[in-house]
Amino acid sequence: MRKTIVFLFCLLVALSASAQRPRTRVEWGVLGGVNVPDYSTSDDYGSIKNKLGWHLGIMTAVKVGIMAVEPQILYVRQGLRIRTADGESLNLRSNSIDVPVLASLRLLHPVRIYAGPVFTVMNDCKRKSGGDLLDFGRIRPTMSYTIGAGIVVMRHMLVDLRYNGQFRSKHDVVLPDGSELDKLRTYNVALSIGYIF
Repeated sequence: MRKTIVFLFCLLVALSASAQRPRTRVEWGVLGGVNVPDYSTSDDYGSIKNKLGWHLGIMTAVKVGIMAVEPQILYVRQGLRIRTADGESLNLRSNSIDVPVLASLRLLHPVRIYAGPVFTVMNDCKRKSGGDLLDFGRIRPTMSYTIGAGIVVMRHMLVDLRYNGQFRSKHDVVLPDGSELDKLRTYNVALSIGYIF
């Protein structure tokens, strides 16, 4: 009888421990949205006008308890117009592949708060001249950061807002007219809508 009670007690403890262990869940989805960029420079080069950009990509998440790791792959397009001191206007466009690797905290059920590095693995720059887009260079891979928050509504729709910043500005950026910008900084605020499957 004593052995049966000890066995049942051990079984109850084991079941209780397994029930409390956080379950691992994998989710994936798609997302897209708009970027509001802020290009700035310390050079007295001329005026910079930022253009609304957009992004589109896929997301995944490995969730364990209230934490998750969320790698994503995003195609990002941004643009700006630079008016030089002599009055010439340069329309520039940047196309990049960004890979954010986010750590997210999901303490409140529909809300998630995240931060992490963003690896830009490809960034090619073009300028508009007449009706043509001319390639004028590629920027080497860089690392930046993002912080933000999102909310899941109707179990599958994700709405999130992020601030994307740089650890340091880009030096000696050569423009299509041959001139250089010494310190070009890029920040943006991104609003995304996603669908989680």
